[in-house]
Amino acid sequence: MEPGRHYLFFALRPAAEAAERLCGLAADLRKRYRMTGRPVAPDRLHISLNFVADLAAPDPQVVDRASAAVAGVAFPAFAVALDRMVTWGRGDGARPIVMRSDDGLLGVEGLHRTLHGALAQAGLAPRRERAFEPHLTLLRDKAVVPLEFVDTVAWTAREFVLLNSVRGEGRHEVLGRWPLGGP
Repeated sequence: MEPGRHYLFFALRPAAEAAERLCGLAADLRKRYRMTGRPVAPDRLHISLNFVADLAAPDPQVVDRASAAVAGVAFPAFAVALDRMVTWGRGDGARPIVMRSDDGLLGVEGLHRTLHGALAQAGLAPRRERAFEPHLTLLRDKAVVPLEFVDTVAWTAREFVLLNSVRGEGRHEVLGRWPLGGP
């Protein structure tokens, strides 16, 4: 991953209370497993939905095309519920410790499919969907966390956002917001 590159993607962000609870879980994990990895900052917590572009520099045309592609998307607000954490991936380096769920992410999966269809129609995504495993990263560390069930962290997803994650800068810039509405 080259520093300074702009990674654009659609995502869901947790409500403030849920973000606070997620940060508490990350702090508890660090203490219990003697981790040195830094938790994801509250304003960077998210569930990725759909990739848009990996760019060397910002490109307003890509943002405009992605925004136009999803402008007509109608999807109801829905509950998000995360109830387990686990280390993802393999290898010796720092790996993500993520929050997951089974039934608590059905709305996330539905919104992902809907956005994928809109992006594919606009030529911004392949026609065939890739495998999608919704999750929220708490932190990255070399310690391994076995699957652990926790008290559910839940919120109602009322919007999705287009984010610009600039590699190496530790921040997300919100490029657009779209409300989730009625049934």
